[in-house]
Amino acid sequence: MTLSPPRKLLFAFAILAGCVSAAFYYVAAQRADVVVLARDIDDPRPITRDDVDVRTLSADLVPSDAVQRVEDVLGLVPRAPLFRGQLVVKRALAEELADFRSGQALAAGFRAVAIPLTAVNAVGGAVVPGARVDVLAVPVVGRAPPTRGTELLVSGARVLDVRGESGAPFTPRDQKTTALAGDRIGSVVIAIALADEVRFADRIGTSTFVLALVSTR
Repeated sequence: MTLSPPRKLLFAFAILAGCVSAAFYYVAAQRADVVVLARDIDDPRPITRDDVDVRTLSADLVPSDAVQRVEDVLGLVPRAPLFRGQLVVKRALAEELADFRSGQALAAGFRAVAIPLTAVNAVGGAVVPGARVDVLAVPVVGRAPPTRGTELLVSGARVLDVRGESGAPFTPRDQKTTALAGDRIGSVVIAIALADEVRFADRIGTSTFVLALVSTR
């Protein structure tokens, strides 16, 4: 039987629609195994087999850096708290235990020191873990020698953590609540060289500190 041109066109459209539907079905049917948390991990510690499970999801819902094998996460340490059911992604894990809840680790050969600061002296409260800062020490009259001027104690130091006045990790104030809600910056933890320990210890008791943010560009 010979088909007329209009019928041929409709037949071609039907075949094309069928191919498109098949392609969509094939993509939707693709599945992938992913590693998820079997329980909450609130404190930084190496992941064990009991902490994780494997779940099968549609492939188009799986992030490109999702971990797909349990063996690839055992012994690694979360950079931040993880929660039950959460997908495990590679960027959220570190090979060694982080020293602070911020996820920043203290490099070998360095020391961590907390310097007392208010928000106005910490770049208006804009300093965050991972930033690079210059630390200036302004002598306090009556405590520091009268001949001492403002000093640049360290340049380009890495910020390891920002702590509140309570000593806990600093949590910015919720702008939707009252002005009294939330913590205030009490100190900033930075990494310094071993040779700078004594000098910093002396300046903490005799100086006011000011941070200057260093551009990473």
